[in-house]
Amino acid sequence: MTLKERLHAHLLGLLQTQLNNLHTLHQQLSQESTETGKGSAGDKHEVGIAMAQIELEKLAKQVQLIEQQLVQLKRLDPAMPCTQIQMGALWQSAGRLYYAAVAVGQLEFEGKAVFCLSAEAPVFQALRLKKQHDNVLFNGSTWLIESVD
Repeated sequence: MTLKERLHAHLLGLLQTQLNNLHTLHQQLSQESTETGKGSAGDKHEVGIAMAQIELEKLAKQVQLIEQQLVQLKRLDPAMPCTQIQMGALWQSAGRLYYAAVAVGQLEFEGKAVFCLSAEAPVFQALRLKKQHDNVLFNGSTWLIESVD
C-alpha cells in the first residue's frame, strides 16, 4: 500500500473510533439524565437535566460532523494517483505533507506530520489544480509544490 492509502485507512479508523466514543458518551449522558430525572424534584435537578440535554445536543452535532466526514472520506479513492492538487491528493510543500480529504488538522503518521484539510481550507483553495514544481503565492509566501500524489 502507498503512503496515501495507509493514511486514508488510518483516517477512516480514527474517525470511526471518534464516532464510537461519541456514541458511548451519548448513551452514558442520556442514561444519567434519565436516572437523575426519576423521582427528583426541585430546581437543582431540573437545571441538571437541562444541562445534560444541552450536552446531548452538542454531542449530536459532533456525531453528525464526523458522520459527514466519514462519508466524504469514503467517496475518495486513495489508490487513484493525482497529478494536480485536488480532493484526494497528497502533496508536499516546504517539506510538509498535506492531504486534501477532511478537516482533521495536523496529525502524526508514520513519523511524519501530515496536515489533513478539506476543500474549504484557504490553502487548498489557493493551491487547487496546481502541479508538481508549480510556485504559488499564498499568505505572502511562495509555496513550491514538491510532489503530488
